[in-house]
Amino acid sequence: MNPEEIKKHSSELMTMLINGAIGLNTVQGIELGFFDWIPLNKSISAEELSGQLGYDITKVERWLRFALTYGYISRSGDGYSLTTKGSLLRRGTPSPDLLGLHHMFSYFTKAVQYSKDAYQKGVGLDSITQGKISRDYIPRVASHLSKASAEFFKWSGLSTGHTILDLGCGDGSVLREIVKTCPGVSATGIDMNVHTIEQGKRKGSEAGLQDQIELQVGDVTNMSHLPDNAFDWVYAFNVFHFLPIVKREKFIRDMIRISRYGIFFNQVVANNIQTISVDVLLATLFTDFTGFFTEAEADDLIRKVSAQHHTFMPVIQGESRLVVIYTSRNDIPLHRIMGFPEADSLKLATTNIKTAKELLTSEPQSLTGLTLSPDALRKFAIKALFP
Repeated sequence: MNPEEIKKHSSELMTMLINGAIGLNTVQGIELGFFDWIPLNKSISAEELSGQLGYDITKVERWLRFALTYGYISRSGDGYSLTTKGSLLRRGTPSPDLLGLHHMFSYFTKAVQYSKDAYQKGVGLDSITQGKISRDYIPRVASHLSKASAEFFKWSGLSTGHTILDLGCGDGSVLREIVKTCPGVSATGIDMNVHTIEQGKRKGSEAGLQDQIELQVGDVTNMSHLPDNAFDWVYAFNVFHFLPIVKREKFIRDMIRISRYGIFFNQVVANNIQTISVDVLLATLFTDFTGFFTEAEADDLIRKVSAQHHTFMPVIQGESRLVVIYTSRNDIPLHRIMGFPEADSLKLATTNIKTAKELLTSEPQSLTGLTLSPDALRKFAIKALFP
């Protein structure tokens, strides 16, 4: 063996282990509630934190030393406060997808412990634990990952008075975010997990949203009972990697059929070490996990359904792309939209952006240097297309 190669790869493997240890200590802090209990704008001593949580003071002090070293907390005298970095890992974080990924990491540690059983039996940890993992995973991980997409719906055209269907809704967390972001939207969610549907109904009632959100138990792959244009918008998040590849095209076609204005879904592409690693571990967690897309599969699926007007938005810290496909047959030339600036219409036409749908699916840089901001122009197009 080449000594230089051994030295190089040994260093790489040590770095991997060190980063893994940092990740485990971070997840431990989330599990123990430290990020929620340590204040952001005030301070708390190790003794106070230990007393309030009922934890051994020596272990608390050790974790605080780690958090201080890694920049999650700052220290003033005997008191500790969360830094901005640390605040991203507490409840109410402005980056819910980031917190969801950390919760996911904690499930991966459990999956690794049962790897031999999972590989020998050809099942996931959810089957080994008789579904317990699934019940806990949805509110702690899936709900956080999907919340980050709610604002994108409004940006894409979802407005007051519209209806939306969430396929694979889990506990309805994203629907609760949607109706808060777009008051007056009527939302329906379908999921096969009875436990999470009941949990979602309870959370909806507690938030006073029971009149705006209806959650149902059902098979999301069977939409034959739903009429054409049944909902204005149809949404599916983190569903495709639980569908066999041969069923994914039909699933999208059904989404298109029952939507009036458009559909949303995300695609996770296994094209880097991060997503490839998660692909392996999710297969260990869930029996029905069928795998992330390859780049060719992801693009081919869009092509197969003849999605003429579509656009993408990165989500889940850039590790997934949210797709919107506008499904309505009507389109409106920009010069016929009441109030749309004529100068902007003429300038956009020189870049082959001539209709409302073309504007909504154009690259952001194409909408610069105009009399109105890109958001203002989008509002004109949305109002014209989706009354």
